Amino acid sequence: MKSLLVFVCLCLPLAATAARVSTEGFSIDVPEGWATQQGVMGVPLMARPNKARDAEGWGQDLLTVTSEPADRRRTCLDAFTQRKLTQLAYHASEFVKLEEEALDLPARLKGKGTAVATRLTLRYREGPRELMAYVLVLDAGPRFLTATLTSTPARFEFQRARFRAAVESLRLTAAEPP
Repeated sequence: MKSLLVFVCLCLPLAATAARVSTEGFSIDVPEGWATQQGVMGVPLMARPNKARDAEGWGQDLLTVTSEPADRRRTCLDAFTQRKLTQLAYHASEFVKLEEEALDLPARLKGKGTAVATRLTLRYREGPRELMAYVLVLDAGPRFLTATLTSTPARFEFQRARFRAAVESLRLTAAEPP
């Protein structure tokens, strides 16, 4: 019985549902029960666990989505991704890129087959805090969308599937002007 209870507890994060949030021409699945804020400090979307329901997660987990214009004469997805990595590494120490994977995500817009993205797994330090992160950079035509979900290594490993599903759910939702 005890092993069954442990198994059920370990599977809860994998079975947790998500809430679809749409704003500023994109949508993303935010883990159920997370509180969202839009437009704080120029960031289109920030989300973290609800403090009353998950005080530990509130202090450790953070999802942000940013949007930046793409100048196609000067950059492509790979170059933009490398620039984002350089920016993250600049503010961190012991910065390690653990994984980088190119993705073809199903597009949510009519007439679009797939969307091209890069997903990274990172480990680094910000001051005394050790963090792990998923970073997904989505080529959204005239702009690049970036979803970043960070947490401490222990929580990241425990929530890995849930966090990965969240960042990989990032999609463009509105047609961009030419």
